[in-house]
Amino acid sequence: MAGRPRFLCGVVEGFYGRPWSMEQRKLLFEWLRRWGLNCYMYAPKDELKHRLLWREPYTEHETACMRSLIEAAQEQGVEFVFAISAGQDMVFSSAGDRLLLQQKLRQVAAMGCQAFALLFDDIDPCMCQADRDAFPSLAQAQASVANEVYQELGQPPVFLFCPTEYCSSLCSPSPSQSCYLLTIGQELLPGIDVIWTGPKVVSQELSAVLLEEVEGVLRRQPIIWDNLYANDYDCRRVFLGPYTGRAPGLMARLHGLLLNPNCELQANFIPIHTLGSWFRSELWSCAHPDHTGMEPAAARADSQDPQAGSYSPQEALELALRDWVAEINRQALEPGARSPGHTSISLKGGAQLEPGTAGWDVLPDPTGPDQHGPEACGTAPGERRRKVTLEPKQNSGSRTHASGQQNPARDREQPTAGSTESCEPTSAMPSAAQTSQSTGAQVATETLHSPGPPMCCSDGTSTAQNLLPTSDARMGGGSSHQPCSSTQPEPSRVDTPQTPPGPGAAASPVSTAPLIDGAGASPVSTAPLIDGAGASPVSTAPLIDGAGASPGPTASLTPEEARSSPTPPRTPEESRSSPTAPLTLEESRSSPTAPLTLEESRSSPTAPLTLGEVRMLVELFYLPYHHGPLAQHLLEHFRWLRANSLSVGVSATAPDAGVGQCWRGRAQSFTRLCAQTCCLHTRLVGAAGRALLYDLHPYLWDIRNVLLAASAFVQWLDGHLLCEPGTGTWGSCFGWCQSITAQILLQGDAEPWAQRGGLFGELQALLPVGNSSDLFYQPPPLFPSCQLYVLRPLQPWDKGELYRMCWESLDCDPKVTEILVSHPDLLGDRLLGSFLSLSPEYTFVLEDEAGPCGYAAGVLCAEGFLQQRDSGWLPAMRHKYPRDLAAGAPAQGQDVLEEALLFFHTEPAAVPLPVLRRFPSLVQLGTAARTLDAGASRSLALCLLSALRANGSRGVFCQVSATDQQQLSFYSKLGFVALPVAWDSCPGARLLGRLL
Repeated sequence: MAGRPRFLCGVVEGFYGRPWSMEQRKLLFEWLRRWGLNCYMYAPKDELKHRLLWREPYTEHETACMRSLIEAAQEQGVEFVFAISAGQDMVFSSAGDRLLLQQKLRQVAAMGCQAFALLFDDIDPCMCQADRDAFPSLAQAQASVANEVYQELGQPPVFLFCPTEYCSSLCSPSPSQSCYLLTIGQELLPGIDVIWTGPKVVSQELSAVLLEEVEGVLRRQPIIWDNLYANDYDCRRVFLGPYTGRAPGLMARLHGLLLNPNCELQANFIPIHTLGSWFRSELWSCAHPDHTGMEPAAARADSQDPQAGSYSPQEALELALRDWVAEINRQALEPGARSPGHTSISLKGGAQLEPGTAGWDVLPDPTGPDQHGPEACGTAPGERRRKVTLEPKQNSGSRTHASGQQNPARDREQPTAGSTESCEPTSAMPSAAQTSQSTGAQVATETLHSPGPPMCCSDGTSTAQNLLPTSDARMGGGSSHQPCSSTQPEPSRVDTPQTPPGPGAAASPVSTAPLIDGAGASPVSTAPLIDGAGASPVSTAPLIDGAGASPGPTASLTPEEARSSPTPPRTPEESRSSPTAPLTLEESRSSPTAPLTLEESRSSPTAPLTLGEVRMLVELFYLPYHHGPLAQHLLEHFRWLRANSLSVGVSATAPDAGVGQCWRGRAQSFTRLCAQTCCLHTRLVGAAGRALLYDLHPYLWDIRNVLLAASAFVQWLDGHLLCEPGTGTWGSCFGWCQSITAQILLQGDAEPWAQRGGLFGELQALLPVGNSSDLFYQPPPLFPSCQLYVLRPLQPWDKGELYRMCWESLDCDPKVTEILVSHPDLLGDRLLGSFLSLSPEYTFVLEDEAGPCGYAAGVLCAEGFLQQRDSGWLPAMRHKYPRDLAAGAPAQGQDVLEEALLFFHTEPAAVPLPVLRRFPSLVQLGTAARTLDAGASRSLALCLLSALRANGSRGVFCQVSATDQQQLSFYSKLGFVALPVAWDSCPGARLLGRLL
């Protein structure tokens, strides 16, 4: 055996899900060489011949691919470690299984590989009867196999062993008292290194003190398998922050450290870059033990060299950010690297407003069939974690890691090429006009206008297929995708929530930094416009509450706590005079790293992303236990606004003017932050290369959608929340603050998957309907769009535009058109008139650059509303629209007129009383044909349901035609179910309900 190898520091591809492609791995090797890292471990959990089919040798073609990969690593000076996971179904006492394992590893050794790893993580700890007869314990069985393989391979200098108990939380009762680890330490040959993840599967911190205990038990220094950035346990989280939480001088207690990163390769630039900075700093510290930590901070900042002193995560982040901006913009300039977003599409000539999520096409895979986006949340929190032992469930159709029966498959699988589902709508928004056919052709709307004042705006190659078999490929999920249309208009719009009206509305609408509230608030700057030349501008807020630590951003403020807070929010005037006040338009334009303004982004939607924009992206998706400053302030603002919303609600006594002004100022700050984030989404779609966009867009799309709803809901709170509800069935109107949206606080020993969804999950939980809105999960669009959407409460001037939306797409005979021109409110009154007249406070408008493109109308007390409609509103409509209005109209378009007039002149069917008691609120939603983004439709519904829930509603219902499959499908995706009640008076309709 050769002498002790060098310290191994690099990346392990050890996550569950679709493995990286060969070309992606070769790009990774270039990154590793560039940043001074030296090791890569091949251990993709869902590569079939790595885990599930480990006994099968590689084919000739697979062998050529693997040899090419090994040679590419060696050319970059990277140690290639081939790992195999045989523990799921291996019979340790079987000579045949042992021989097959040795033959597989000898085959890889013949390809040029000189380093190996044997992994026994995430397996059932129970042995079969044959093994129980041959070995006294699982540890002795595994050690026997590892020792034999190690010797058969000629005792290679690098041979790693991953135990079944690979972190402190899995050891019973502790690492020092674990019989399993004690046996492993005694039985393994000295030349075999043992893998360890730290105190937990995803360890927030690693310290020398914790490693001493492990070293004593294992009788050797461990190699860390670091899951800090692993995101395969949560489909809505990705981590872009700097490498942190690892104590200085840790290298002296280890034989190596391998980072198991995000599933998305492009998301790992900063994690791997800052890992390289940490490694160089540790090397320098080992070479200069007498000078470690003695350098002045100013000297370290001036040098900007991690080797010149102790590691600073923030300094490393600043260096990585600058390199990432250059890399992003370089990739975007490569031929074929950019995938422009769609402009909005108008359907001309269609007689019916189409669903808000219709018209999706299939996006061709920008980086080869093996690239993938985040997956849908279809698994339990623990089922995606790597390196954790799970007990198999009895009598269950599901297959777990521990059972040895299944490799977890990624959930957000895209349709295979040629699938009939690829070009069909996945859901249907209720139509706003009713006819049987839609015959219009799609026409791209090129010239659009902004519906409101300018808001702040942030600026911001085909790869070879993985030729090794994967679980996804076996199930048909690895096929490349072909678009239904080759037309991809350039993006020209942004998604921006509208700033709410109020005393604070006079602030500059183009400022790109939030107002900082509280004199005693964190001194960090939240503006993404700072260039941060070596500075450390941010501090992170922990998600968990440690012993003696202040509550992290997951702690909820009660209204009393918020009012008694010693750091009340500042008024807009105070904020403008603060050192942390937002930059003015001139200041932002003069900054070379500032995000683009709205006008600049429109004139050059594909302009290179700026440092400020990339910094915002990192701050939104920081670390599993810490939020970045932007995410932290979004949560702080929203919590405070929710806890203090009674100060601007509807009350018998006028609210305190000072408190109301303070609330509105902070609401403006929150909506400004929402606007920044929505602009960032647009800029990423327009300026990023296809590989980066494919990896990160689904996460940013989720955040944009929830912020659209949150921003509109905050605007609605101003003057619509019932502070003193009268007697009735509603109870406490503010019970939602402490009930279903109560947050799950992470305990000190909790893994990060205990808090599902990250920033998205926390923001959504703060809405009144909470995370129950996951019932109507919508996948991200396969064609990312730059469309501008504004979601807001109804304004007086919206009525005409909404009515126009109801009939503008109708394909009518000229005579019918004449009737509609003479009575332009006919269809609008039919669909929306009763809501706008009797319940305007529960109506929300979705707007794009062409005007209103969707609405969500609701009624808090449907029983009273229906009585008012039947007794007062309908008689007025009958007088306004005589029954013979459609007489003589041609057949084309007559159905629309007949249906509307029949609604006015027919006695409406009574809603069964049990429905009104259990589902007291009524809702109706609709979008224009051009609204193709499912996220906008979802946000529209989420905002309305939140408003109704905030004022005490416990359930909503809607009336849908029994033959309208689009509406039935759409509402079912919102969590509505058909109510099992007899409605004999209206046999052609169905009642759908949803509890809140």
